[in-house]
Amino acid sequence: MSSAKNNKPDVIVRAWGDEPVRLRLYAIKNKRCYFGQVGTVFPIGLPFNQVFAFDSHMFSTMRCCFEQGKMSELKGFYEKMSVDDFACNRYQDNVSCVHDQEHLTDSECAQGVNPQ
Repeated sequence: MSSAKNNKPDVIVRAWGDEPVRLRLYAIKNKRCYFGQVGTVFPIGLPFNQVFAFDSHMFSTMRCCFEQGKMSELKGFYEKMSVDDFACNRYQDNVSCVHDQEHLTDSECAQGVNPQ
């Protein structure tokens, strides 16, 4: 996956069961990182401390730890990364948010809303 192709950086996501997964960072907003596969329409959001800057060597090492069941070693990587290098710090100014609110209706003016 080349992050230059779609202008979205690759990230390491701490998925269910601490599995490291390589995905794309689509947006950063409201203390959440929104990520998904290439071309995703509906990115998933997680807190900053679950999404990390991509490093191919680190990702490979983490995948090996996960696949070999070395969970304490894997958790050590996550702890170090959450302090040093999580993606939302590194990419904050480089990723535009697709979750803007310009197309949302003002709730006070929405049809069917009781103004009282």
